Amino acid sequence: MKKIYNKNNRVIDMNNSRQSLLTLSTSESNPVLLIVHGGPGSPDRPLVCKYNGALAKYYTVVCWDQRCSGLSYTKENKKERLSIDLMLRDIHSLVIYLTEYYNQNKIYIAGHSWGAYLGLRFAYEYPQYVQYYIGTGQGISSFVDEIYKYNFVKLRAEEHGDQKTVKILEDFGTPVGMSYPNNSEKARKFIGSLVQKYGGYISRENSFSMRSYFSVYFKEYGLDFFRVLAGIRYSVKNLNPEIDREDKISSITKLEVPILLISGENDYVCPVQATKHWFRKLSAPIKDYIIIKDASHMVNFEQSDKWNSALINLVK
Repeated sequence: MKKIYNKNNRVIDMNNSRQSLLTLSTSESNPVLLIVHGGPGSPDRPLVCKYNGALAKYYTVVCWDQRCSGLSYTKENKKERLSIDLMLRDIHSLVIYLTEYYNQNKIYIAGHSWGAYLGLRFAYEYPQYVQYYIGTGQGISSFVDEIYKYNFVKLRAEEHGDQKTVKILEDFGTPVGMSYPNNSEKARKFIGSLVQKYGGYISRENSFSMRSYFSVYFKEYGLDFFRVLAGIRYSVKNLNPEIDREDKISSITKLEVPILLISGENDYVCPVQATKHWFRKLSAPIKDYIIIKDASHMVNFEQSDKWNSALINLVK
């Protein structure tokens, strides 16, 4: 699409760390929309620019390369210990900065995947700063998700007549929580690879693909692409073990801010069934859940027109 917005980069000092922001907007008087990317460590500014630029007519869109991610990653980061609490402190500091810079009392927060975990935690703990929370690919609990992933890949393997894979899955056994009866760590990695293979990460029913993903990254970051990869590796290594131990979202039963969840129908990274179950029990001033066909975990880019429209409708 033709670019209709102003694009600005800046670096801010936040909690003893220099962190990179990219803003897209047609007017600084627009409501602020903070995009909290997934991963951990996977910045999405290249994808937002390409697929979600239409939002800039209605919002000041803020893409934040989180601590140790994207252009915020430096070798100096290796001296610090990443934690979920530290990332939440960063969001808190960033939101205060944005409300003051743009002279707005509250902002919109859109989190994707890992970013949806952080975004929902923040909206729950600091509702006074949040106008609306939008969660995409909203995970609830690794302890709940694993059985849905296992059943999905086993069914797909059976449908494809892949008896070798079915046998491997049966040898691992049915998971209880995140644990498999046999070779649990190996099983989780194997199931994760099959989720991607069978379209639970990116659907095969649209034009978006891993090739699209990486070509956009190269175009945006250039030689900094290798810096981005280093940040992903570092963030995953240091945050994933804590993420797997956490079960904070499933205990949230009441939210004091409006919430919109958006999932791709075939998302099995953060299975829709688990998210639906949690959402039905959630109390909130306004709540809505949109499920988009022909999309999976990357629905905000796979079906960007529909995803963009859902967010634009919140402010039109």
